[in-house]
Amino acid sequence: MKKTLSLILALLMTAALLAGCGGGKDGQKDDQPGQSQDNDTSTPSAPAEGEGNAARKHVKVRFAQFGNNLDDADGYANDPIRAAIAEAVNIDLEYDTGTEGFDDRMETELYTGGAADLFPTWGQSDKIASYIENELVVNIGDIVNAEPDRYPTLHKMINSAEYKAYNKLYTGDENAAYAIYSIAAFADPSFGGVPVYNQHILDAVNGGKVPGTVDEFLAYCEAAGAGGYVGWWPRNDKLTNWGEIDATLGLPQGTSIQYPNVGGSMSGVVLSGQLGTDSEHWTISATSEASQNVVRQLSQLHKNGGLDPSIGIKGDFDDAYSDFGTSKIGAVNFGFGYPGQFRDFYKSAWLAANPDAVIDDLTVGTALKGADGYGAIYQTGTWVNSHYFIPYSCKDPDRVLDLVEFVASNAGQDLLHNCVNGQYNTAAGADYWKSVDEPYGYGDGRCKYVWFSYMFSGVEYYADFENNDWWEAVANPVDFSNNWATEEDAALVNRAQESISTFVDDVITPLPAYYNMIALPAEATEIINKLKTVTDEYLTQFLGGQLDVENDWALYAAAYEDAGAAGLEQMINDAVATARTTYGG
Repeated sequence: MKKTLSLILALLMTAALLAGCGGGKDGQKDDQPGQSQDNDTSTPSAPAEGEGNAARKHVKVRFAQFGNNLDDADGYANDPIRAAIAEAVNIDLEYDTGTEGFDDRMETELYTGGAADLFPTWGQSDKIASYIENELVVNIGDIVNAEPDRYPTLHKMINSAEYKAYNKLYTGDENAAYAIYSIAAFADPSFGGVPVYNQHILDAVNGGKVPGTVDEFLAYCEAAGAGGYVGWWPRNDKLTNWGEIDATLGLPQGTSIQYPNVGGSMSGVVLSGQLGTDSEHWTISATSEASQNVVRQLSQLHKNGGLDPSIGIKGDFDDAYSDFGTSKIGAVNFGFGYPGQFRDFYKSAWLAANPDAVIDDLTVGTALKGADGYGAIYQTGTWVNSHYFIPYSCKDPDRVLDLVEFVASNAGQDLLHNCVNGQYNTAAGADYWKSVDEPYGYGDGRCKYVWFSYMFSGVEYYADFENNDWWEAVANPVDFSNNWATEEDAALVNRAQESISTFVDDVITPLPAYYNMIALPAEATEIINKLKTVTDEYLTQFLGGQLDVENDWALYAAAYEDAGAAGLEQMINDAVATARTTYGG
């Protein structure tokens, strides 16, 4: 690992469950996608009569998914994707959905024997253990491993080292696969610390040059302040979120000013407020001399207009957006390391205030360098989204797994993502997808077909299991959304990507998958909450001048230690070592 850090390490095990099927327990049995240029729009056909699924018993399978609607009976009946899946698997495919009370209903049906054949529910990981202990769900591993040729994709999936690690986490037995794990990972890393600039102000106060180092950025902010502008607005949630500030100024200078928080984010599992080493030892750095220097810089910016004087009072997504749109602020940070953030910001903050705007009005900057280069951002980039189960009450769990196997195949993934053999299909057109999506009231933009979209990729991207191991496929999904985006949206994402691609590999340091398995003792939460309170209280006063960075820093350090920083640091390192030993393979 690199020498710097910042990130948020810990387990965002948002367990979500899946159950399903109505019947009796007796049925239970002990690189990138291909770049074919074929844009044929025909749907997959079922295997020839007497082979594969065509020769298997024709059954009805009820699949449940949260948050859709079934109000349009004609649209549902004429859904071509549902028909193609049903034909390929030789089943009658029935959908079940809901929002309010959906989780409670799913669990009630599971316990009363009337659950759908396959369904998700957002819950806690301890529910998984409860479902297994009470023999409510099927061990899908037993069925898949008994017929690997029938389930080639699932067989490869559930027998991978990473999948077995999740089995061990949830069940204690690496070979007991009771669920299909939905792993969330963006196709591009999501991270902060990248400013976006008003090009007019950049021209006026900095000769149009984009700052590339911390010193250059500080000089730009001061020049903007002296020129009558606000130099910089970092997203801060009224000074209860120090992440953007830290990623912009702290990490490049070899430190982190954040309190040590163990949690999850859109970046997956990360550990904030700490520095990492090649030996995976994490050190809390919030009260170090390097952090004191960063806070000194922030205090100075606040005094001279380089940092908005209303920080801590002004709102991020209303007041700051408005001021940037009217050219009062020269640079902003809103997680622009993820290219889609720039697109959304341009349209909501800039274009909304400037109807005649062009893309060149704004410039996507770069992660800043310190004396030792870029600051390292450590993250898994993945987190658990949900779990899909087959209940013991299911009459035909093997046929349900035939459905899952098909959806996991590239033929199934192609249906969900408007592709043919992994190549985006431009021939179908917007009208085709409008007719498919409208009956279900859906339009996220990542995946064109709502049903099954979360079952493997928790952020609805294409997962190529045929050409990759399970973890490689879910950790590095393929995003086809730019292909069906508007010309303006695609141009905005591409503009951001052009800048990000020049430094992202130097900034993002992936953490091993076992960091998703880290579990801290219960007392760690109390310490983390105390340290957050100390951080917010002291940093806010240092910034505003109520406390002196030089004379009162020792008080801050003492408050940190009194809150239990040293003990938390040991807990985190012990938890990392345990996860590495237990799940590291």
